[in-house]
Amino acid sequence: MAEKRSKEAFKEQARKKAYEYELQFHGCSQAVVRTFQDLLDMEDELLFKAAGPLCAGLGTSRTCGALAGGVMVLGMKHGRARIEDGIEGLFPGMLAAQNLVRKFEQEFGTTACSEISKIDWTDFGAVMKAISDPEFVQRCAQVVGKTAEMVAEIIDE
Repeated sequence: MAEKRSKEAFKEQARKKAYEYELQFHGCSQAVVRTFQDLLDMEDELLFKAAGPLCAGLGTSRTCGALAGGVMVLGMKHGRARIEDGIEGLFPGMLAAQNLVRKFEQEFGTTACSEISKIDWTDFGAVMKAISDPEFVQRCAQVVGKTAEMVAEIIDE
């Protein structure tokens, strides 16, 4: 029973931390990555920087940046460590990513940022209007938090 509570606590901690990072600093992909860098003591400046352009649906309203950041985190845990490990080395990370995408689609009905956020991130005027709306920012932070919770669940499986 204590193990179950520990897993639940980890999921809740991930959800809250990612939610707060998104609410305070924005950048959904980096909020998810930073959350797990903190929780798993896996800080990597280059990885964090690489996650930046993934926010806002890869900057183009496409695949949700929180989802992309989550896949990066799963790669940190389950990804192929060496190119010489061949295709077999890719499978654990790919399976974890597929699991996250399934959970994400079940939760949000899509993986597209524009469909979840209801905004075209290539329209700068619309973006500036949206990020000044506290309700909009709150909704994105909830998506980020829920995504981090899903990642934590997969890490603990």
